[in-house]
Amino acid sequence: MRYIAIILVVPPAYYLFSYARYTWKKNKFSSIGSIFLAIVSIVFPTIVLFNR
Repeated sequence: MRYIAIILVVPPAYYLFSYARYTWKKNKFSSIGSIFLAIVSIVFPTIVLFNR
């Protein structure tokens, strides 16, 4: 059941990664922030899910 929850977390992060790729040439600072948010939005829920 936990793996299903992780699968539900990944699509929003995928959207952030695609946005970061799209804005990379115009605004690198925004792209780096989006990449950071995407990584945190995948890693933090995964850690919370497996450590409770």
